[in-house]
Amino acid sequence: MPLYQNTSVASNMLLIGNYKIEIAATAGGTYVNLGAGIVNDWGQNITKYDVQAGNAPDPIEGIAEETFTISGELIEMDLSVLSNLSGGGMTYTSGASVLTAEGGGNATLTPKCFRLTNRRMISGATKETIILVYNGTLDGGIKIAAKSDNDTNPLNTMAFAITCKPDTTRTAGSQLFKITRDV
Repeated sequence: MPLYQNTSVASNMLLIGNYKIEIAATAGGTYVNLGAGIVNDWGQNITKYDVQAGNAPDPIEGIAEETFTISGELIEMDLSVLSNLSGGGMTYTSGASVLTAEGGGNATLTPKCFRLTNRRMISGATKETIILVYNGTLDGGIKIAAKSDNDTNPLNTMAFAITCKPDTTRTAGSQLFKITRDV
């Protein structure tokens, strides 16, 4: 019989399933769903610093740099969404029967706000966890993983990675992200 370190699991504290990912110009802006896909991971990244005393314990430790990263894959190719996600790396136009995205030559990326929403059922009620991340840009251009026509799953995926940096116009302590969770 196994020996457990904890005697119970609080089911209302579990994160179950994946996330809807949305993008907006600002935290209070209108969000656009990036579409079907999967969020592979997300999280805060901290690089510490310390002041070396030389002959005594390190007297000061702190945060030298912090970021928040999100990675995932999209399976829907919506050029307007990809252009928005690029933060200025692409432009998008639509005509009567043609959608066009163009890229290359832009020198500036415009940071965006990202919202991840996880919905789960707890005791018959829908509960949400929302992660709001400020000031993010795409780490690289759009990458498409093409597959064989004869693959058992021939669906192409578009991988993305986003790095968010602190928004220094916000109050210290709330410059990078906010997580809210229904209980």
